[in-house]
Amino acid sequence: MTLALAVENDDLVVEVPEHPPARLPLTGQDRASALLLFGYPGRGRTRYGLAVLDESGLVMLEAPGSRSRREIEAFAEGSGLGFEVRGFATGEEARTALARRSPRWQAVTWRRPPSPVPRLRVPGERSLRPPKGSPRVWWREQLLYGLMWLVLAYGAVFVALVVANMTRPAGDLSRGMGPLGIAALVLAALTAVGAVVIVWIGRRRARHRTADGRVLRRHGEPRCRLVVVHGRLLLETTRRTREIDASRLLLYSAESGVTGLVVGDGLLHLPGRWDPGETERFAVRNGFELETRALSRQEYLDLTARVRDAVP
Repeated sequence: MTLALAVENDDLVVEVPEHPPARLPLTGQDRASALLLFGYPGRGRTRYGLAVLDESGLVMLEAPGSRSRREIEAFAEGSGLGFEVRGFATGEEARTALARRSPRWQAVTWRRPPSPVPRLRVPGERSLRPPKGSPRVWWREQLLYGLMWLVLAYGAVFVALVVANMTRPAGDLSRGMGPLGIAALVLAALTAVGAVVIVWIGRRRARHRTADGRVLRRHGEPRCRLVVVHGRLLLETTRRTREIDASRLLLYSAESGVTGLVVGDGLLHLPGRWDPGETERFAVRNGFELETRALSRQEYLDLTARVRDAVP
């Protein structure tokens, strides 16, 4: 991710393509204090990034990507900022540190924004597919199969008619094209109606699952959500889906205005805005123990330092 740093009117300005410039204060409370170049082991390679930290070491902004240590260090020295290079031993350690958000935290997204509804990837051996006898799923699959076979049949008839006309030079090349055109219009209408119906039903099911307390979404960027399927608690992010063995939820708000959710006994930290009503409905619907707490700044620092993993 290309990134440009500048100082304007006592603000640290961070510019990223296709993203509004982020302005972080260099004076006052919760001001930018240091630049952190970090790396941690990923799948098959080391992942790098740059983070802006406040005076308490909390993350104000984090942008992935490798950058020149010499240039970042020179900029930090010229701007009166601290500079640090840190190599995390594991991805969990890196995510835990980067999830400790400052009250001035600002999100920086990738060039290509993630899908609003992450694709469900099944973790483990047990299947999450609905029962084979489910009528709601069965008739929708039959509709898709029917549309597919109509498209294939139309293509076969079109090819056969073209070949027949080409093998009879003296024949009328437009023979059969009238009925074929009508069939094409009917097929296009059926396909459009079927697609609209399927998309509408999918969105309605998603809203119903949220209203029914089976899905809990984090508002804002980056997106993630908790889903309960067949009694299993799943965490869905834009990159993967994993199962979480937990029965407790902690919804916190710190004095500084930072909010978030802790799943299990310090098992997973999910900073960001979680709707209290939706969280309570999710906990009641699925039998989770929910605790809501207001934390002091020190309690927030202690809590976020003890968690084992996080989704920044």
